[in-house]
Amino acid sequence: MISIARNQSLARSSDGPGGALGDSAGELAAQAREYLSEAAEVVKDVITKRPALALGAALATGVLLGWLIKRR
Repeated sequence: MISIARNQSLARSSDGPGGALGDSAGELAAQAREYLSEAAEVVKDVITKRPALALGAALATGVLLGWLIKRR
């Protein structure tokens, strides 16, 4: 997983304007893609190993979103 310390060091390394900022933004985007792919793997594992938990989480999310939308 991507550590917070590594992200903070990348943010600090972009001292000058222009190129350094663009380079670090590209690196952060690549890290975000990597993090999201790892998160997707974890979600797939939870769904296949514990389908009842996944179904309960989906149901709870749907009820919460429905309640919030209804209140508007």
